[in-house]
Amino acid sequence: MGFCGLEKRSQAKELCEDLNALISECLKKGYRIPLMGLGKMYVRKSKARMGRNPATGEPIHIPAKKRIKFTASKALKEAVL
Repeated sequence: MGFCGLEKRSQAKELCEDLNALISECLKKGYRIPLMGLGKMYVRKSKARMGRNPATGEPIHIPAKKRIKFTASKALKEAVL
């Protein structure tokens, strides 16, 4: 028996694909996803704003959009930093 009870790489790949699909679906529905010991993932709306084209310096409009955010847990921060 291998790591985490998975015997083949294909089983691990299938598990990761299923987890990715579940996380994507939950984020689409607006849920916050707690990841025990790691942090939380959620969708946040950013406001429209003015920016600048770095090549020309010309002002440009940046539209509002949704972004996926991750906030690390205190335990993870303490372990890494």
